[in-house]
Amino acid sequence: MTPIGCQEALQRLYEYLDGELTPDTTEEVRRHIDLCAGCYPEVRSATEFRDALHRAALGQPLCPDALRRKVAEMLREEGLSA
Repeated sequence: MTPIGCQEALQRLYEYLDGELTPDTTEEVRRHIDLCAGCYPEVRSATEFRDALHRAALGQPLCPDALRRKVAEMLREEGLSA
């Protein structure tokens, strides 16, 4: 079995994260992303995005309350909030 490259691994990333690939393809993508430092930022971003979507679907806040308050305070200070 020839290892897959970055382009193929990233094209299949969301299918991989959602468990939609065949067992063999899942293993190929997993093997690539486990070893490829170049793909790591994209994998991390996709994972965080997917997790945020799941939290939103469950009605959970997307960021901590303290961060939300700090951003609102900064916007008020800049005159950007109603």
